[in-house]
Amino acid sequence: MTVLVVGGNGALGSAILRRLRGLGAAVRSFDLSPHPDAGVESRVGDVRQMEEVMAACDGVEAVIHTAVKVSQQATPSQSMYEVNVRGTENLIAACQAQRVSRLIYTSSVDVVFDGTPIANGDERLPYPKAHLDYYGTTKMLAEQAVLAANGAAGVATCALRVGGLFGPGDRHRFPRVLQIVLDSGMYTRIGDGKSRFNHLFIENAAHAHVLAAERLALDSPLAAQAYFITDQAPGNFFDLFPPYLDALGVRYKVRTLPYTLMRMVADLNERRSRRAAAGEDREISLSRYAVESTCRDFWFTSKKAARELGYAPIVSAEEAFAATLDWLRGWMAARQAEGQESH
Repeated sequence: MTVLVVGGNGALGSAILRRLRGLGAAVRSFDLSPHPDAGVESRVGDVRQMEEVMAACDGVEAVIHTAVKVSQQATPSQSMYEVNVRGTENLIAACQAQRVSRLIYTSSVDVVFDGTPIANGDERLPYPKAHLDYYGTTKMLAEQAVLAANGAAGVATCALRVGGLFGPGDRHRFPRVLQIVLDSGMYTRIGDGKSRFNHLFIENAAHAHVLAAERLALDSPLAAQAYFITDQAPGNFFDLFPPYLDALGVRYKVRTLPYTLMRMVADLNERRSRRAAAGEDREISLSRYAVESTCRDFWFTSKKAARELGYAPIVSAEEAFAATLDWLRGWMAARQAEGQESH
């Protein structure tokens, strides 16, 4: 089987490519820049450009779509819509035209989240009437388009809902937290610590995608279905980071800020953000989504994925910790080397 991974340079995309290669599959990456691994066939392009997407999909049997533009802004963003929604629509059309047999979409737990607490959530949860951020809206629209396209031109489709990804290659979660702690000497928690959240190790998420690529077919239970993917038991969002900080020898103090105060700050930030021109990208330092997703229960079960996809985590919590810690040590060493060169 030849598999195209869209967004192959990202942490998840790279992990999927590694796993596919280890299983003997022929792989191709499609991203904005060449893939760093010379053993991967690399196509450079943009999901917003239909001709480039068509060329990337030529001759492959399965497409795994991980490319995404991430932001927590509440207001609409034209660029986020073009990448997350139009880009996905381009891939659907290209799969149909190029006779690709299966399309696996990397969705998000955010598609069902509007700030209402979710405990042990499953696939029966409906889409909300409104999301806390525009990212959630675009991921929902893209997921709906993928699932609705199942069967058209012989393409089988499914969606895997992931969230809280961490591990080697992470560009969003650990580097940001670690950089703040290194710069300020302070680790900040929000809320009373009682809420629970699903973090997901990247290699386990990659394993779920490979299973979908192997098992998805028009006559399979996976066709037109969405699945939540989790691994270890949920815990408080802010409990994930201190063990790594301690193991890295980072010196820091802990401060805990109340939920009500930070929600007020987030509301103020978003009111300011809405003054921006319509469609403009506008990052904010703290959003309602950031507060609600970490201070309210926001966790799921992957029983449906276990039953229909055959999914179970292949990397234990202990193994995930060791692999992430080793990668973070390399990240810190590279950061220190860059700092020395700048002087």
